[in-house]
Amino acid sequence: MDKLIQGLRHFRQNVLWERKELFERSTRGQRPLALLITCSDSRVLPDTLMQADPGDLFVSRNAGNIVPPPDTPGGEGATVEYAVTALGVTDIIVGGHYRCGAVKALLDPADAKDMPKVAEWLAHAGDVRAAVERALPGAAGEELWDRAVERNVLVQLDSLSKHPVVAAGLAAGTLRLHAWVLRFESSEVLAYDPCTATFSPLLEMAVVHPALPAHGPNHAEPSPAPQPTDPPPDAGPARPGWAAVLRHDLPASLVVFLVALPLCLAIAKAAGMPPEAGIITGIVGGVLVGLIAGSPLQVSGPAAGLVVILLDVVQKYGPERLGVVVLLAGLIQVAAGVLRLGQWFRAVSPAVVLGMLAGIGVVLFAQQFHVLVDDPPTKSPVANLLAVPAAVGGVFYDHGHPGHTPAALVGLLALAALLLWPLAARGRLRAVPAALAAVVLATAATAAFGLPIQRVTFEGLASGVRPPAPSGFLGMVSDGAVWLTAATVALVASAETLLCAAAVDQMHRGPRTRYDRELTAQGVGNAICGTLGALPMTGVIVRSSANVRAGARTRWSAVFHGVWLLGFVLLAPGLLRLIPTAALAAILVLTGIRLVEAHAVRALWRESRAEGAICAVTALTVVGVDLLAGVMLGIGLTVVKLIHTFSRLRI
Repeated sequence: MDKLIQGLRHFRQNVLWERKELFERSTRGQRPLALLITCSDSRVLPDTLMQADPGDLFVSRNAGNIVPPPDTPGGEGATVEYAVTALGVTDIIVGGHYRCGAVKALLDPADAKDMPKVAEWLAHAGDVRAAVERALPGAAGEELWDRAVERNVLVQLDSLSKHPVVAAGLAAGTLRLHAWVLRFESSEVLAYDPCTATFSPLLEMAVVHPALPAHGPNHAEPSPAPQPTDPPPDAGPARPGWAAVLRHDLPASLVVFLVALPLCLAIAKAAGMPPEAGIITGIVGGVLVGLIAGSPLQVSGPAAGLVVILLDVVQKYGPERLGVVVLLAGLIQVAAGVLRLGQWFRAVSPAVVLGMLAGIGVVLFAQQFHVLVDDPPTKSPVANLLAVPAAVGGVFYDHGHPGHTPAALVGLLALAALLLWPLAARGRLRAVPAALAAVVLATAATAAFGLPIQRVTFEGLASGVRPPAPSGFLGMVSDGAVWLTAATVALVASAETLLCAAAVDQMHRGPRTRYDRELTAQGVGNAICGTLGALPMTGVIVRSSANVRAGARTRWSAVFHGVWLLGFVLLAPGLLRLIPTAALAAILVLTGIRLVEAHAVRALWRESRAEGAICAVTALTVVGVDLLAGVMLGIGLTVVKLIHTFSRLRI
């Protein structure tokens, strides 16, 4: 003990003053970067190995870094739940080490014969030895021991993935799991690479893939989830040479532009705003936010995840109030970024995220299905949903609206293109986004047959600039309901943006996201969009993943895509007026269907009835009341569940 006490004295007298500010800051709370589940072995020093500051790492230690099944009594499950739900960690590491005594006892149970509690505890990893012997029948001695250590980490990772809060986080795209092993003699950490199914030196990996990746944080647009299996060589330095920019970022920006154009139009239409509003947001998100963003390869623009609340504001109060809401939401984001609260916006419960997205998906589908057949939707999502069968029947009998059946056929053509284009396109045609292909085919068919259906009304970019009138601005700013709606927009937009940024970081080798800077940049962009009377923006995974896959290296790709949007609407606005609204509605109908991640909801329900119920209540409230009520109720139920869980915890 004397050595430990002397060490404490040395720390207080000689070390503390150098890190005094860090320790004082820790009194304000903790926002750890990751949860580490590791062995109790005294030789494992995670804070030293990772040079972690106070508050960086949330650590759970036990013999053998074991994660018992979810229904096992004890504090391990509570620690995991608290880290994910209350602290908002987005990464969990199961860290083992070679020469582990607990794993040796798994291989030779006689080592624990005089320690019944140890033997009982190690039973949670009882299948490790059998698994290693099946995989390596000839292994023995230290070779068998080393492979058993690695196998044990993977077994515990699998057990961890079955915990309700972890399963929900993986399904919602808010959580990643990692498997690490420490080698004492060199202090080298080996990480499991799922691409090669081996443990490799962590610091030598060009791309660190999570052992169990998230499914993706943003499914608000119709595209397959991005796969980080073919990243670009590098994201480039902060100040690249222009030759490299022209070689890599300029072509990538054209791809992103082709993805963004139809989506800007479709989302503006769905939100009850003129198409110019969506284009303006895309331009601001590219040119301005692209220049100052904290995530260099993320692309910002209007997103389907906010359509529900935007449409509600427009229908109740008109576009002018929406501009004030977006302006205030942007100011809230700027304040949050300046106060370094970026990580807090990523701490929304996975059950609430799934429920929110499912509710948005149902509302979006119900509304846009009627637009697809050129029928006006009602203001009630429930009424729209109940009227879908009648809209389908109207295709086969006299509907009283001559454009109903042709619009339905054009919409079906667009849906077929969205689903089949990624499978059927060959060669260079693969570079054409499915959404653009759907719009082009639908527009060509409409023009060729002269179909009497609705088309996009585009008056010009200047007509979309509708700043809030000064006379009514102060009255709206003093309205508490306006601030509440703005806070909801800020919360949802920030969560989508930062989760998207985390996913994009997994796809390239360049600079990591600076979350507070990204949040501030989004706030600046939204404040300007609100001032112009446009839609709010978020970071969008479909545009961002297309950007990375197209070979973008720097932020200039996002900037150029905004320039292409601006140039197109200035030089060729007539082309936009040829696009049938049924084609844009088809994009959002498919988006709505994909937002309802039935497989993820089922997995959540199987793992935890309580989490599943929170998800269901959130979704039903979003559909039956509105997005604000659904999110607030879901967060409230999550807090109640957390309080109940910790009130029953026995330590």
